Amino acid sequence: MKKELLRSKAFLAGAGLLAIGTAPLLLYILYELATGAKGGNPIGLGLLFFVSFWPAVILMVIGAVSAARRAKKDGAPPLN
Repeated sequence: MKKELLRSKAFLAGAGLLAIGTAPLLLYILYELATGAKGGNPIGLGLLFFVSFWPAVILMVIGAVSAARRAKKDGAPPLN
């Protein structure tokens, strides 16, 4: 199943979108924690996260479902 999941274009597109959408906000949070800087207002980074998170999750679910169907069709063991 893992091989089928990694070959799913929808799953990989969702994972890429999730990484692109969340990385800037996570890097900003890590920067604030590391330096102790306060007072920043990452509204744009939060909006990027908000706009990209759910489409990424939906793409990943679609990719996982299609990979599971493909694996079941090919006679692979069920998801466990």
